[in-house]
Amino acid sequence: MACKIDSPAKRSREPVSKKPIWHKVAPGIFLGYRKSPEARKWLVRYGVPYKMQVFADADDANVIASGAVTMSFKQASVQAVKLAEAAHVPGAKAALPVTVRRVVEEYIAVRNTRDAKIKGRDVRSDADTRLSRNVLSDVELSDTLLRDVTADVLREWADGVTLKPSNRKRLFGDLKAALRAGWEQHRKILPNDWRDEVSIGLKVEDEGENSREIQVLSEDQLSAVMRAARELDVEGGWGGDLHRMLSALAVTGMRWSQVARMVGADAKVQQRIGRDGAAVTDCVLMIPASRKGGRGAAKVGKKIKRIVAANDFDVIRPNASIPADAALLSRVQNVEVAPLVWRQGERVAWSSASEIARPWKDIVKRAGLPVSFVPYAFRHTSIVRQLRAGLPVAIVASLHDTSPAMIAKHYAAFIVDASDDMIAAVTVDIAA
Repeated sequence: MACKIDSPAKRSREPVSKKPIWHKVAPGIFLGYRKSPEARKWLVRYGVPYKMQVFADADDANVIASGAVTMSFKQASVQAVKLAEAAHVPGAKAALPVTVRRVVEEYIAVRNTRDAKIKGRDVRSDADTRLSRNVLSDVELSDTLLRDVTADVLREWADGVTLKPSNRKRLFGDLKAALRAGWEQHRKILPNDWRDEVSIGLKVEDEGENSREIQVLSEDQLSAVMRAARELDVEGGWGGDLHRMLSALAVTGMRWSQVARMVGADAKVQQRIGRDGAAVTDCVLMIPASRKGGRGAAKVGKKIKRIVAANDFDVIRPNASIPADAALLSRVQNVEVAPLVWRQGERVAWSSASEIARPWKDIVKRAGLPVSFVPYAFRHTSIVRQLRAGLPVAIVASLHDTSPAMIAKHYAAFIVDASDDMIAAVTVDIAA
C-alpha cells in the first residue's frame, strides 16, 4: 500500500484530524502522523498491548527539518525504530537502517567506555567531542546509508571542515575508525571496495611539515625546569607528587597516558652481568604500551623497558612499599567540603594531563622558557638526545614506543649516522 505521509506534499492533502495516520516501518512498529489544528506531529506505536508516544514535529510546508525537534519522514522513521529499540521491542535493532550516524554513535560509546575505564569515572572522550561537533551535527552525512558512502561523499563533507591541520587529521582518523568498525559489523551489506572508498575519501594530504613543533630542551633548560618543578611542588603543597610525575616524563620521554598507567610492579631493580663480566645493578621502569594505532582498548601491547639513573629512580619510586597493582604515580585529590572550602582527600592516580596545566605555566615562567613550551617537550628532548648520541633510529623508536618511520619523518634533522663508528668498533685485525 502506498505511503500517505512520506512527503510534505502528500501530508498537505490529508484532512485536519486528531486521529493519526499510521505507516508500518518495521514488524510491530508504526510511525504515525497527526495533523491537528494546533500542530503537525510524529508519533510512534509499538508493543502488545501497544504503547504510543509523540516525539517530534513534522517538516511540513515552510518548516525546515532540524533532525532534533523537527524531523522529516526519513528521520522520524529512524527515530521511531530507535524508541522501540529502547523499549526492548523484539527485532527493532535489526530494523534500524545502517547509517553513518549509527556506526559513529556506536564507536563513540566504545571510546567513552574505554576512557571511563582508564580514568575510573564517566567521561566524554575526545572522539565523542570531535565526532559530535563535526559529523553528527551534519544531518546530511549522518543520515547517509553506510552502503551509499563513497569517496566523493566524504570529500564533499571534508571540504566543509574548517579545522587546523592537526585537528583535521585527528577528526578524519576518528571517522575512519568508526566507519571501519561499521565495516566489520555490516560487511555483508556493503560493496567489496567500500573500505577503499573510505580510505580515499578521508585521506589527509601531507602538509610537508610536522604539525607539532619540535621543542627540544638544552641541558641547562632541562635543569631549570626540574628545579622550578621541585620549588613549586613545595610551595604548592604537592608533597612531591608533581615533581615525581614531571621527573617520570622527563626521564622516559614517554607519553603522559603511558606514564600515568604505571603500577608499583613496573618499578624494579634488576641484577645482570655486564660485558666485562662484572655484576651490574639496573633501575628499571616498565612502561605500558601506548593505546595509539590499531591496538585498541582490549589489546595489551608489550611493555617498554627503560633503564634510568638511580637518583631519578628514587624520585619516581620514593619507597618500595607501593603495592604491585597500585598506581606508581599518584596525587592527593582535594575535596570541596563547602563552597570555596577544600580539604585533602584520598590519594588517586593521575588521570589527565590537564591536571598539571596550571602549575606547568608557572614552571615555564620560573625556568625562563618561552610560554609556548609544553610538557611534550620532554618527549622531543629524550628522542633528540638519543639520536644525537648516535643510537640507531630503530632503537630510539622502540624505546619511545613509536615507529622508525615516524622518527625519520619528524626528527630527520637530528639523526646522526654513527654506523661507521660502530662498524669500526667491532672490526678485528686478523693480519698475520
